[in-house]
Amino acid sequence: MKVLVTGANSRLGSFLGNAWTLREDMELVLSDRAPAASGLAGREFRQVDLLMPEAIPDLVQDMDRVVHLEALEPALMGAADPDMLLYRSLCGLYNLIQGAHAAGVDRFVLASSLSFFDRLPQNWRVNEVWRPRPTPELSDLLPWLAELSVREAVRATSLVAVGLRFGRLVDDGEWEGRPFDPRWVHMRDAAHAVDRALSFEAGALRNATRPDWHVFHVSAPGPHAKIRLAHATGQEERAISAAPPFAYAPQHAFPPTTGPAAWTAPRDRDDWRQSIVQGAPVASRAIRKVVIFGAGGPMGTATAQAMQHDYQLRLCDLRRVEDIQAELASAGPGRPAPRRLAAPHEHRIVDMRDARQVMDACAGMDAVINCSVLRPRLHEAFHVNMAGACSVARGAVAHGIRRVVQTGPFQQMDPGYGSYVWDFDIPVAAPARPLDYLYHHTKFLGQEALRVFAEYHQLEVAVMLFWRLVDPEGRSQIPPFAVSWADSGRALRRAVEAPSLPTCYEEFNVSADMPHRKFDHAKLRDVLGFVVRDDISGCWRDVGAGAERA
Repeated sequence: MKVLVTGANSRLGSFLGNAWTLREDMELVLSDRAPAASGLAGREFRQVDLLMPEAIPDLVQDMDRVVHLEALEPALMGAADPDMLLYRSLCGLYNLIQGAHAAGVDRFVLASSLSFFDRLPQNWRVNEVWRPRPTPELSDLLPWLAELSVREAVRATSLVAVGLRFGRLVDDGEWEGRPFDPRWVHMRDAAHAVDRALSFEAGALRNATRPDWHVFHVSAPGPHAKIRLAHATGQEERAISAAPPFAYAPQHAFPPTTGPAAWTAPRDRDDWRQSIVQGAPVASRAIRKVVIFGAGGPMGTATAQAMQHDYQLRLCDLRRVEDIQAELASAGPGRPAPRRLAAPHEHRIVDMRDARQVMDACAGMDAVINCSVLRPRLHEAFHVNMAGACSVARGAVAHGIRRVVQTGPFQQMDPGYGSYVWDFDIPVAAPARPLDYLYHHTKFLGQEALRVFAEYHQLEVAVMLFWRLVDPEGRSQIPPFAVSWADSGRALRRAVEAPSLPTCYEEFNVSADMPHRKFDHAKLRDVLGFVVRDDISGCWRDVGAGAERA
């Protein structure tokens, strides 16, 4: 078995590189973006920047399995700005998955973190089916988004992917004499878990009709561990099978010591909902000033037109209004063209790839509308759609802005495993299926980052999802999910004005009601009170003699 370990300069990577070098059943290749760490001297090592997709084919050629450790140690990425680091890591991970699938790799192991559950009381019997509760800290946000990226991308591939959530890794000599931490897991047990992830029979899992994504918790044995073992050890499967499919068997328990603990779990409250509350809530305030990112695009333009008489707008785009106007001179009819608004409105050049510019543009504002988007180009898509959304969230928190309106594509119809292509009355609450489609995938990651910020800081985030935007006078056939350009702007205004949202993060399908009954668009009306104005029935109804006879 030929195994590639990426992120090999991490502590776990260095441990594996030395512990597995002489194994007869494995040919080990180590890789990292930086030169090999001193502890890996003499090992087979390849320095490769995963951001460069053209470098991936040679890296994964002839590999049977890939172990990706990078998300466990963000500091190794060398980027000071957290959103730049997210871009570098998640874009590189996307490239690695694509390359592994193309090369015929049959298993992908992702190192993730058990810190997602740190805010839960220790006496809760948390296992792999519990929903993670990551914080916006990079040490949580990066591995969580990495998990989601792998989970969705492998739906479109033949890869089997395994996520290993590790506790806090310690080796011999690191824990003796230190205050006890129930999150510790020994490095040798972590290596054992990676070994099991490479070799266990994924198809043997109960109900695994298509074993594409599996998650296991990797912690210390015994009753004192923060996360007690269940699924990863096979305890849940033993009632069905005498041979557990994963069979993680850790050997290194850590006895609790007297004196102060290194970390104490939150208190268990009578209302479990109060047990998961954490962070500094952002308070509501009257909304008079609104910043719009991507204001030069057609949706941003429609939104500015809908709000200009009642709000003070800060219109942000990468290009000047006049440059966008010149480019749109040859565009088709119906597409809104921006115009320069007079004071008190403000126009500002903002690059969504620059977190500082985004955060500065939020200063003094009461609400944010993010219409920015980049579809076909790899690096810009991760920069703008994913990292840009994180920058918007950080700007909102930094400047006390509670209401954030995010735009994006609905993500339930990409063809692939788990798609809803042949379903009907699909609600907006149906889980997204972005698969590995670049535009949907990066927007999905950005939205999930916003969800994390919203839950932690009690923001009010409305995510407005679109498919087709049309000219009401047009007659071209459209999909069963569409709205006029003008109504898109009115809907975003309504998302700003709604007195409250049912939860801190809500998604809405923005579409006119249509007879196809493919989607359920009622939530837009029921929660936001928005009713589409423009009649677009000419896009799905023939107009002529036949229609008149009908």
